[in-house]
Amino acid sequence: MDLNVTGDAIEELLEYFVTAALGLTLKARIQSASELPPGHRGCLTNQDSKPRVWAAWHTNGGPVSACAAYSHPQALRIGAYVLWIEWWIANLEHHEGWWHCYPNRPREWIKGSGTQNNSPSS
Repeated sequence: MDLNVTGDAIEELLEYFVTAALGLTLKARIQSASELPPGHRGCLTNQDSKPRVWAAWHTNGGPVSACAAYSHPQALRIGAYVLWIEWWIANLEHHEGWWHCYPNRPREWIKGSGTQNNSPSS
């Protein structure tokens, strides 16, 4: 099983996360960071210097933006895609945390990294 992922694959995983885990319906993709509401621009800063991918959409719940950092070492340990995901919904709602899903079930997200070490720097 190949758990190496590209930026495009992470964007696709974020799309699955927003639709399946958050239960939102995507209406249109937000292509430019300048289209993001001011409260969503936290996804554009990278304070821990880890590569992150961001994507945003207009949804039935308002604008949603999400960014993710992929943990290849944790993915190898548990045989799943493991991401630190941050997301913003509408104007005031922000969440972040470890989530993972298995390659054969990319729409079934599990809270947590699947390992004992749950710090974002892993």
